[in-house]
Order: sequence, then structure tokens, then C-alpha cells
Amino acid sequence: MTHPSSSAPRFSSKLAMILTCMGMAVGTGNIWRFPRQVAQYDGGTFLIPWILFLFLWSVPLLMVELGAGQHARRGPFGAFAKLAGPKFAWMGGFVTICTMLIMCYYAVVTGWTLKYALLAVSGALNDVTAESSIKIFDDFRSTPQALLFHAIALALAGFFVYRGTKGIEWLNKILIPALIAILLFGAVNALMLPNASDGLAYLTDIKWDKLAEPGHWIAGLTQSAWSTGAGWGLMLTYAVYARDNEDPVTTPMATGSGNNGIELIVALLIFPAVFSLMAGAGTDLVGGTSSKGGIAFQVIPMLFGQMSGGYLLNVLFFSGLAFAALTSLVAMVELSTRFFMDFKISRPKALVIALVLGLVLGAPSALSDTIFDDQDFIWAIGLIVSGLFMCFMVLRFGAERFAEEILNKNATVLKIGPWFKGLMILVLLEGLVLLAWWMTALVQFGTNWLISCLVQFGLVIGVLIAANSYLVKHLKD
Repeated sequence: MTHPSSSAPRFSSKLAMILTCMGMAVGTGNIWRFPRQVAQYDGGTFLIPWILFLFLWSVPLLMVELGAGQHARRGPFGAFAKLAGPKFAWMGGFVTICTMLIMCYYAVVTGWTLKYALLAVSGALNDVTAESSIKIFDDFRSTPQALLFHAIALALAGFFVYRGTKGIEWLNKILIPALIAILLFGAVNALMLPNASDGLAYLTDIKWDKLAEPGHWIAGLTQSAWSTGAGWGLMLTYAVYARDNEDPVTTPMATGSGNNGIELIVALLIFPAVFSLMAGAGTDLVGGTSSKGGIAFQVIPMLFGQMSGGYLLNVLFFSGLAFAALTSLVAMVELSTRFFMDFKISRPKALVIALVLGLVLGAPSALSDTIFDDQDFIWAIGLIVSGLFMCFMVLRFGAERFAEEILNKNATVLKIGPWFKGLMILVLLEGLVLLAWWMTALVQFGTNWLISCLVQFGLVIGVLIAANSYLVKHLKD
């Protein structure tokens, strides 16, 4: 294998790279999952582990991804082949397939956001009650419309991926600033509501004794890993198009910090509004909603319906939610497309393969809550395995060597020292603890969940190991 051509397209600037990476990281989980986690784990108390794990899990893995992609100029499979050695390329294949399978059902969720953006514009979400809000969501999910919007979401993402780096960069340079502006506008309006200070108080109240409970730390690590996209292979894929002098240290820091900043803005929108308009329901309302977007699709329409200017807020919120979902979906489609491109398939053909797989494999999740839940749960755990494989790649290559030859090569502000090996070992241990915790949780949920997880992981890993030599031989020069 030789190094890929240095003439490959590049993102135009550092700002473009950061906005594109933020588009990858910021998604629906920032807007509906984060408030639910805050409510379930005691408000400001949850923010402590959430912030710590940004720098003890997410940013280190994002640095690894950017450095690896920039160095190898290939997607995860090719990057693992180059850095960990050809016989371990299958690990990069697992990272790819894990994120590709998430793409399949994430496109379903993106379809929901597009549908609700249209409902908001049409005024169908005006003056909804708790009962009618739930009915609107359930009625939509139970009809073929869910499959139609799943297809529309993939088609939209495919349009920008087809245009390559120019299309991806243009989308994120427009939608990420627009998303931030929309959320800030909503947060300012929420903070002006009567008794909004109760929501602020909840977000700043730290129950120090609760930090002795492992669940708070597991939740903080899980949220950081999920929301930043660390270990997914997405930043690694975008790094293929990074400029030769892109800083692999400050760019991940800016991406992770920007992602967390957006989550805080979301919290400043949700909690003051909930405490102001539904005092008494408060955290029970937010924390008890469905993992499939109860806050976004059931609570928010009801909440904004009681506010002055509720129509505008609904339009802005669901437009922002659709923006966030689409930019993340584009990153997943690009990763899937890049995988096939690394095997000498042209971008248009690779994109068609990725979109067809997304449509076909995502259709069951669009039509069945049971399948959606299974895929969501199983492959979220798969992301932990992906993060562990990233750590292995660095340790196999040599952590000190990775820091010196790859990260410090273009680091302009912060140089990585000998402590990087210790940090990688710490991240590895965090991942093992998190994986063990989730496997224990699977047993508690029922043996069927554990069996499903092990069978799906085993099938993917077995096929990849069997095909590893063949795939490595056919990697694009």
C-alpha cells in the first residue's frame, strides 16, 4: 500500500474544518438526550462528570481520530491498516460498520425532525395539549410517512455528500451558525419568562453527595461519548480532507467545547421554560420522557404552545433540530461513502451503495419501535468498543510516537508530552469500565438483550476478520 494521493480535496480553512466537525458532533442527542440526562441525574450535579469526561474521553479520542485520518488519508479501515498494521484493519471495519448501522436508524430520526419542521411551519403544532401532542407523534410513527421521511432524509444527506467537501463544508458553514442563533434566541426568550430563575437554580445546584454514586459518572461519560461523536470514526473521515497543516490538537478541543456549549444553550432553553410554565412537573416531565425523543416531539410543542410567540418558537426549534440532525447524518453518510471509495469505487457509485444500505437496513427501524430500540441500544454500546479499538490503534503504533510524529507535527498552541500514553491507558480503562457496566445492565434488562448484543457483535467481527486479508489487498493506493 502506498500513501493516498496528496491531491485529494481539502476543506478550505480552519474555521470550515471546525464548523464541519461541529456539524458532525452536534445532533439530535444534544437537544433531546442531554436535558433528559440532566433531569435524571440531579441537574448541576450531572454537569461535573459531563465536563470532566469531555477532556478525559472525548477530546483525546477526537485528537486520535483527526491525527489518524490526516496521516493516513483514508477512512477508518485504511487508517487502522496503516497505523495498527494490516492484520488489525478489521477493527477499523468494525468502527465503520458500527457507525454505518447507526446511520441507518439515525436517518429515521432525521426524518422525524423534517416532518416536525413542516408541521411547525404549517401551524399544526399550535395550541397542542399533552394528549394531542403525543397523538401527533404516535400517528406519524404508525404510518408509511415515517418510511417516506426516512428516505427523504437520506436523499438530502446524499445531495451534499455527492458534492464532496464543497457540499459538506457549505452545509455546515450555513446550518451550524443558524442552529446556534436559533437556540440562543430561544434561550433568551425562555430566560425572560416568569420564574425562569428556578430553572437556572436547578442547573447550578450541585449535590456533592450524589457524586459518590457511580451512575452519575457512567451517565456523564456516556453522554459525552455519544454527543461529541468521539470514537465513531466521523472526525477521522473528515480528517481525510483536512489541510496538511491542520492542528490536530486545537481543532478537536474547539469541536468538543463547541458541542458542550450548544448543549448548555439547549439546557438554558428547556429548563427555565419548563420550570416557568410547568412548575411542579419540572424535572419529572423532562426526565421521564421517552428516549425516542419525548422532549423534542411531545413536550416542546406543548411547552411552546403556552408561550407568547409559540408558533415562531416551534418553527425555529424544529428547524434547528432538523439542521442538527441533517449535519450529523451527512457525516455518517460520508463515512459510509468513504469506506467504499477506499476500495477504488467512485464517489457517485459509493454514495449510491451507502444510501441503498441506509434505506434498506433503516426501513425496519422506521416501521417498528422494537427494532428501533434494539438497534439504538446495541450499536450505542458498539461505540464504546469502537473507542477501545481507537486506543488500541494508538498503543499499537506507539503512543509517544503517535504524539510526536502525528499530533505534534502540526500542533501550534499545545504540544503533546509523554503524558499522552498515560492518557490513552486511562481512556482505555474508562471504556472497559463503561463496557462492563453496560453488559451488566444488559443482563438486568434480560438475557435476550445480552444475546442480541453478543450475536450482532460476533457476526460483524467474525465476518470482518475472515475478510480482512482480502480487503487489505484491495485498498486504494
